[in-house]
Amino acid sequence: MPHQDDENPVRNLQSLKALFEQVFPESLATFSRHGNATLEPPWLAAVAMTCWGFSTKGTLSDRVATACSVVGRVLGVDTTVSRQGLLKALATSGQALVDLIVDHLAVTLPALKGHWTHGGKVNVAVDGSKAKAPRTAANQEFFASTRGTQRSGQAYRSEADAAKAASVQVLMTVFWHLATGLPLRWRLSGGTGSERVSVQEQINQLPNNVRLIGDAEYVGYSLWSTIIASGRTFLFRVGSNITLLKNLGKYKVKDGYVSFWPDYIMRSGQPPLLLRLITLHNGKNTIHLVTNELDMTSDQACELYKERWGIEVFFRSVKQSCQRSKLHCQTPQNVLSELNWTLLGLWSALFLGKQTLAADGETIRRLSPVKVSRAFEQTILAIHLQARDTTLLSDLLSIAVIADESHRTSSKKSRNYPRKKKRKPCGSPILKSPTKLQNQTARKLGF
Repeated sequence: MPHQDDENPVRNLQSLKALFEQVFPESLATFSRHGNATLEPPWLAAVAMTCWGFSTKGTLSDRVATACSVVGRVLGVDTTVSRQGLLKALATSGQALVDLIVDHLAVTLPALKGHWTHGGKVNVAVDGSKAKAPRTAANQEFFASTRGTQRSGQAYRSEADAAKAASVQVLMTVFWHLATGLPLRWRLSGGTGSERVSVQEQINQLPNNVRLIGDAEYVGYSLWSTIIASGRTFLFRVGSNITLLKNLGKYKVKDGYVSFWPDYIMRSGQPPLLLRLITLHNGKNTIHLVTNELDMTSDQACELYKERWGIEVFFRSVKQSCQRSKLHCQTPQNVLSELNWTLLGLWSALFLGKQTLAADGETIRRLSPVKVSRAFEQTILAIHLQARDTTLLSDLLSIAVIADESHRTSSKKSRNYPRKKKRKPCGSPILKSPTKLQNQTARKLGF
């Protein structure tokens, strides 16, 4: 019988190989790249996922070397690549490689049996979070729409305001499945991008029976009408940023019904949106929610909105556990690769953890993202140390010298650090009675 110390490394390699086989589609092997490409797509994807999703220690060059060592043992492919080579290969593959794997993950997720739908609905929280990126000229041009001047063309009142506008942030809008605690999809854009636009652009890529749950950011006739027209439903928080009509036509606010019908929408001849207004109290604050599911109860809304908090934990895992609150790449395409493969790696790690708990009869909600990240970090390091030759301490010390910057042409001086944004309280929605013209128009529309 083999000793446990000899058996465990082999089982770890088998577990990682099984994970890659599960999260990578079969079509990945035939993924088309340019004619001079020598790196196989499965190997490239595994290295990128290991580098950013499974490993957080050391410089990017160190993580790439570790990833090549580990993936080489897992897949049996003796190939290495430099940091620049990996980034160039991912850049030539582009978003198509990421989308191929994300589409497969969306199909794989229902494999966690018993945790896909609830009451016939796929409950998905949607929210956005921002990560900082280096303020290089290329990143500023690609991600930031304002470069030291306000959108109106006027100068900022202070240098700090101008520096804040020139800072580089990447917005990730994530669709996070409540029951499994894993994202279905995500969209990356510049820090000044719109979460609402991201939802509208991806709504048809979500399941037909999806129910979106979000905070007060997701308001507006365009967004709500798009979701309703697609046959999907939503439960969003509203505040003083929205005006609702409380007694339009035959629908009364005492019955829980409100209507959303901005003046410009009424003048354009479009009908009002009939919604249900649900008011909750969490002991400290009053929360107002609206939904197009007119039969939804307050208890259902309370439970769903409470579970939405899990997406904040996911963002914490990305930005703290994976240490991606500040990205490192200097060019836009590399920044997108860094964040995309971080999300793919974290998804895969959490998926394997939840599968393991489910197989042991445990509830998958008890999985700790932090402990999962540490477990993968420890396993990756152990495989890497076993694969590499032992280096003499004297040899390591002989190369531990300061990098030669005699030929440096760029400045190391930091630019003005931007101030943090102070957000205002959400407040309560505005309820008012419809005008005579609105009532007349509504009756003509049969409302």
